[in-house]
Amino acid sequence: MYLRQCIHAAVAALAFSVVLPALAGNTPGSANPPPAGSSVSAVQSPAWLVHAGSSTPVMPGMQVGDGDTLRTAAGGRVYLDLPEHSRVKLGENTEFNMPTMVMAHDEHGAMFKGVLHILKGVFRFTTSLVGKSEHRDLSIQVGVATIGVRGTDVWGHAGADGSLVALLEGKISMDMPGHPGMMMEQPMHYMMMPAAGEMQMNVPVIQGNMTDWVAQTDVAPGAGVLTSDGHWTLALISSTSMADTTRLMKKLAEAGYPAEDTSVMVHGKPWHRLVIRQAASYKDAKAIVVKITKQFPVMSPWVIPPKK
Repeated sequence: MYLRQCIHAAVAALAFSVVLPALAGNTPGSANPPPAGSSVSAVQSPAWLVHAGSSTPVMPGMQVGDGDTLRTAAGGRVYLDLPEHSRVKLGENTEFNMPTMVMAHDEHGAMFKGVLHILKGVFRFTTSLVGKSEHRDLSIQVGVATIGVRGTDVWGHAGADGSLVALLEGKISMDMPGHPGMMMEQPMHYMMMPAAGEMQMNVPVIQGNMTDWVAQTDVAPGAGVLTSDGHWTLALISSTSMADTTRLMKKLAEAGYPAEDTSVMVHGKPWHRLVIRQAASYKDAKAIVVKITKQFPVMSPWVIPPKK
């Protein structure tokens, strides 16, 4: 499934724009354009994909497009990989929308263009070594600033208390109400725009900041992470009644867990079994067991090792 050419959504009340011009221009015909598609590579539940008003628990490999919104609750994390070799990491209690995303062309050839909205919460945008050569015009909106970024690593926060933008690599030009034409040219500095009070610019990033920010946006290995290459499976419950598994699967979906109803044979009879696939490790599967057992005492989950 691929991103369709245009994604339209209402402009969020919070707006921070990060524009990433070409870090190295491509000449026409010099390389194949990147594929138009964005997909989830890792998730730490609870998290949901909201499409056309309907919510679905996020699972690895899920495609994100056409005005879709990713939403996390307490403890949730999501990694979204964009087709031009960049990644958006979302922390807990975050809401993220993709209103426009399209493959375009200019005098330099194929160009990946888009707008991303951090409606609330925390994010980190990073570009891989390969992605630094891609031709892009990508904006990320959060807070009240319009940011033009010639960098590959940005961390940000948007909330009722205001917004924070940290430049970890590259340069930033900013336009905000009452503060047009500003520049941030020193990596490892940040700006804060509180909901009430004066803006603070060029505040140095200290090790304590980085430790805290990384913890807010990175998945925690062993804490219930599902990944695209995860091979561990968590079995939740088995029943001869499809109505039972359907009801429990709905409750799990509401809680942000991507369970599936599978068929198994037990003593020669067909049973329904709810499972969660793609746990990154045995520890991650066990961590989900602990979480689900607390929320759903009726279940007695167990871990199924990968097939050899």
